[in-house]
Amino acid sequence: MSSTHDVFSKHKENKMHWEQGTVYDVAWSSDGNLLTASGAKGPVRSWRLGRGGHKEGDEHKGLTSDIERLAWCPPTHDGNLLAAASYEKHVYLWDQRSGSVQQTLTTNKANSELQWMQSGKYLLVASRDEGIDVFDVANTQQPVVSATADGSLNAARWSIDGRLLFLATHAGNVEVYSWPAMEHVTVVPAHAASCNCLGVDPRGLVLATGSADATMELWNMEDFSLMRTLPEFESPLMFTEFSMDGRYIASASDDLEIKIHETEGALVHKLKLSLLTTALAWHPRNLAFAYGSTAPSKSGAKPAVTIFL
Repeated sequence: MSSTHDVFSKHKENKMHWEQGTVYDVAWSSDGNLLTASGAKGPVRSWRLGRGGHKEGDEHKGLTSDIERLAWCPPTHDGNLLAAASYEKHVYLWDQRSGSVQQTLTTNKANSELQWMQSGKYLLVASRDEGIDVFDVANTQQPVVSATADGSLNAARWSIDGRLLFLATHAGNVEVYSWPAMEHVTVVPAHAASCNCLGVDPRGLVLATGSADATMELWNMEDFSLMRTLPEFESPLMFTEFSMDGRYIASASDDLEIKIHETEGALVHKLKLSLLTTALAWHPRNLAFAYGSTAPSKSGAKPAVTIFL
């Protein structure tokens, strides 16, 4: 492991006040001032960071314990809007200005993924077994596109320019579609086992895939050729996320570690953990990230929301 470029060696783990059980998801507001988390017990909670440290956090009215996924809208559209997907077929658009749910979207699916296009115009909602719905936030009465994936769907991402959709499947492939035509562009044969997670370089250069085969692969976004394979894992990968500048990738598996690689492939830092990682999100403006966790039922440890900064 390289220590020469380890800009994370002086980072510390800062735990937030959290009583909501297993963490389902964490998300940063577009300006990085708010960290939001959902969990198994109790409502969604946000913390406003800076100026004197971390407070207890505020609960979001109308967003209860069934929220599986969170996504703040990009500032290009409306950075005050938080999308919150419940497993039970609804997505709520919560407005920070009014402190309440402004719209409710119905998907008729068990929601497992939630992704804004970078422009903020479209919101993608995915179901593991029932494909995707894409909503135009200007008219949310029904999705503008509904589509199924070839096999069970594990993750979905937009390209940075919004021209492509990437769908990671249980078969190990990444299905690539054009937007808005939804024409099938290509299949990236990423892994022999299930492709569990995706990461998109904010510079638009690299696509990262993480698999049940305990490897991460980096793909050239121009022609989808394989750039490199990172094999330094012992269990299936669940998260692969790029930093805001695209220089680093944070990944988490069941190894009780979060690993940070340079995009060129070098492993620069390992964060040792005592709990399983259930959520991971980089800060939008700094080399810091938040992660959520769960605890084995007999361990006695408490799930936590933590900022690595």
